[in-house]
Amino acid sequence: MTTIGFVGLGRMGGEMAAHLVGAGHRVVGFDPSPEAREAAAANGVEVVGSTSDLTVPLVMSSLPGDAESEEVYLGGLFEVMDPNALCVDLSTIGVGTSQRLAAAAGHAGHRFIDCPVSGTSVHARTGTLAVMAGGEPGDVEEARPLLATFASSVHYLGPNGAGLEMKLITNRLLNAHVVAIAEAIVAMEDVGLETAACLELLRQGAVPRLLDYKAGPMSMRDHRPLFTVDLMAKDLGLADERRPAGAVTEAGAATLRRAREQGWGASDISSVIEVLEGGATPPS
Repeated sequence: MTTIGFVGLGRMGGEMAAHLVGAGHRVVGFDPSPEAREAAAANGVEVVGSTSDLTVPLVMSSLPGDAESEEVYLGGLFEVMDPNALCVDLSTIGVGTSQRLAAAAGHAGHRFIDCPVSGTSVHARTGTLAVMAGGEPGDVEEARPLLATFASSVHYLGPNGAGLEMKLITNRLLNAHVVAIAEAIVAMEDVGLETAACLELLRQGAVPRLLDYKAGPMSMRDHRPLFTVDLMAKDLGLADERRPAGAVTEAGAATLRRAREQGWGASDISSVIEVLEGGATPPS
């Protein structure tokens, strides 16, 4: 059994702390919200009145942002933890902020890793989060069994800040997907299609598996044609005849137009990465 301090017992942190308790660990937790403290206590967390009570060998934190994280760690937590304690920050904060906290932890004789998670409170409740970890490899391995109590996967990505770099990239991609889906639903409704049937069709097609189909060849710059830039441009033109594109779909169309202008028309649509990166020469 490991004794774990846990700061931030809200929708995400409270669920994660409950999993740690369920796995047989002693969890000593703090949150400024009385409601969060009450819910955590009901799940077996030993709630304390201040972070100054967290004299423990390992602390996990799930906090709203940079200011709260700096306030917690620089406001005295580094001073009360056991020597050489491990700080596992599950928050999504700025990369620079996290790296500064890691440096401050080192000066105080502690260790600090950034471990932001992918998933919602539903995934936290079911223990199926994905963790993106940055820091010293040995520190991540030390935390891995604890992280595995509420995550189905833990990915080590590199030094301090690497986990957060990937989390921010992930959320940009996620947001683009969400807005694109919203634009598609609005388009379905505008032209009078039955939305539920159309969404089921999308689930059966290529859209949910784009990472499987395109990400690998794209990362290897393998643009052998499966669905060419020219064919996609033709289809987007037909779509434009029916209704204007939304902001996200128009941004995608603009990148595709640049790919055609640069000579990638006969290549797979994965070649749009060459437009974003610049410098590659299209095949003759």
